[in-house]
Amino acid sequence: MALSIQSTETIASILQKVRDHYGEHCLDNDRVSDCYTIIDEFHANIKEHVATKIDSCQWFLEVVCDDGKVKLEFEYAGPGFDPTQSNPPGEQPVEARPIGGLGLAIMSQLSDEMNYRYENGTNKLTVALDTTLPREDDPCL
Repeated sequence: MALSIQSTETIASILQKVRDHYGEHCLDNDRVSDCYTIIDEFHANIKEHVATKIDSCQWFLEVVCDDGKVKLEFEYAGPGFDPTQSNPPGEQPVEARPIGGLGLAIMSQLSDEMNYRYENGTNKLTVALDTTLPREDDPCL
């Protein structure tokens, strides 16, 4: 079952919905925390780039947990936008960078796989993480 989320909801309430609905099925480790960060970044992008253009913005999230692997399936209506094709921010100091683009870069960096498709006016983004594996950039390894 997909959770229905309004763009006006706080990220705290969204993450609580996810924990309440899916928490017992998913492991609790740093990679699951990465899932929460991805959800937060997705919600921020919806609020900034989609909700400002329409009266009522609703998006859906389904979390599939299977054998330590987590798949986040996001859906929302609107014009097509493929986040997997966005250009990562350049290697500039933070103060010199143009505003925007960091959220998508964070989502991409934290995930093991990101896939996008656009069907019948609906954007569908699937983000996958293997929570049994450590982060690639973990300095403690």
